[in-house]
Amino acid sequence: MKLLKTGTDQELTIERVLHAKSYALTLNKTLCTGCGICVEACPREAMETKTFPKVEGGKTQSPTVQIDEEKCHYCGICDSICPFGAIDVMVDGQHLISVVERESFPQLIREIEVDATKCDLDCTECEEACPLELIQVNVQGPSGKKVQDVESWPDREELQVVVDIDRDLC
Repeated sequence: MKLLKTGTDQELTIERVLHAKSYALTLNKTLCTGCGICVEACPREAMETKTFPKVEGGKTQSPTVQIDEEKCHYCGICDSICPFGAIDVMVDGQHLISVVERESFPQLIREIEVDATKCDLDCTECEEACPLELIQVNVQGPSGKKVQDVESWPDREELQVVVDIDRDLC
């Protein structure tokens, strides 16, 4: 068995190479926000969040996730639970999440439906709350064209809110 750990400014990869199989976990540092969800979910405690002290007058550095290649068992819980898609687990070069394959981990339901008829014309809370910027809220006129200035529209009853969600990434 061979354990490998390689890293750049953009990604960290750990690998376990066995005689018959190889496992790899890649953390994309540009997508990772350091939220710590993977750290909390890891059953082997193979991940930890590293925080940085605030420098007076400087910009706060985001936390980073560190992975212990000796503790990781490549179960894929971190891959399946990361809301930012920052972690990929590969088995023999194939993206494979063993806990999902074996149905030993609850599958996340990502089918989000928004009843836009209940939305106020000036509300964009869901758009602002989405950490991945996958939700876009627009107001359309009767012709289906986007309305920029809702306040100056003569008959606000004609307007409707449209909520677009990037379903491929959500």
